[in-house]
Amino acid sequence: MTVHPDSFLRQMEHLRESGRPVLPLGEAVARLAGQGPPLAPGSVSLTFDDGYRDNLLFAAPVLDRVGLPATVFLVTARMGAPTPIDRYAGCCDADAALTWAEAREMRDRGHGLGGHGRTHRELALLDAAALHDEVFGCRDDMLSALGEAPSSFCYPRGSESPAVRRTVGEAGFKAAVTVYPGVNAPAGDPLLLRRTEVSGQDDLTDFRLKLDGGYDAWHRLWQRIRSRGA
Repeated sequence: MTVHPDSFLRQMEHLRESGRPVLPLGEAVARLAGQGPPLAPGSVSLTFDDGYRDNLLFAAPVLDRVGLPATVFLVTARMGAPTPIDRYAGCCDADAALTWAEAREMRDRGHGLGGHGRTHRELALLDAAALHDEVFGCRDDMLSALGEAPSSFCYPRGSESPAVRRTVGEAGFKAAVTVYPGVNAPAGDPLLLRRTEVSGQDDLTDFRLKLDGGYDAWHRLWQRIRSRGA
């Protein structure tokens, strides 16, 4: 939906050849917390938001080919939905959400599954009851369908606050990812993990620069400008 499979293959081949350790998100978070071997500099975890079938049909074969794991964040009330969330309306061909059976297939192929809310609402805008339903409901949906509770969460559209983070932690999630760019330090809050977005406009040079943090300052400035405009 955003990165062409050919571009994704080139990016993943470069990532593998770069020598950077690519770890499952849960393992990376544990190492950040001092559990197990120290996290090597330059380590990377790969994540996909929203849980579309293109993750299984296009991304998974590439990841299998190069031997890299990823984590897919699921919007649990939309599993099997035939069309994208509103964010992507009109921008691309319709892509259905993964079904639960397809999500289990992703897991069986060695990829992690995390929560992304029940309906993809912006959590910081919700009252306490609705927030609880989005977070705890997402956890319970995954526990029921997959037989295990997820350990990681992704804030829909990056919408978070102290109350949101507290609710996510109370639901048993050990880590949560944001849309803030940059590197994660051992002393950081595991419920405020930074990520760097890779878009369809990025060529391989952009991808290399993003791996090195070359756009982090620009992204932070752009996010501040957008938040003030909102």
